[in-house]
Amino acid sequence: MATDLHETIFTAKQERHKNLFLNYRNLNNFPVELLKDEGLQFLERLYMKRNSLTTLPDNLAQKLPNLIELTTVSFVAYCCSSHCLRTFDLQG
Repeated sequence: MATDLHETIFTAKQERHKNLFLNYRNLNNFPVELLKDEGLQFLERLYMKRNSLTTLPDNLAQKLPNLIELTTVSFVAYCCSSHCLRTFDLQG
């Protein structure tokens, strides 16, 4: 599973995807690969439904500056400046 996740993120960086689907990956932690380098600064939508995240990184807004939609469930709380996200879906 980790290799598949790594390949998905690598491809998204290389091909400059605006949308990234990480739904149903059984993730317990936010993938740090998403925040490494400058590769995903163009990402606008991140879909992470049905994972087991409990937190999101404090520097998410800085590392993904164009992120306007984050869809996830099952995590405690995230504080983000209003200019960062237009949609923050906790419904699943």
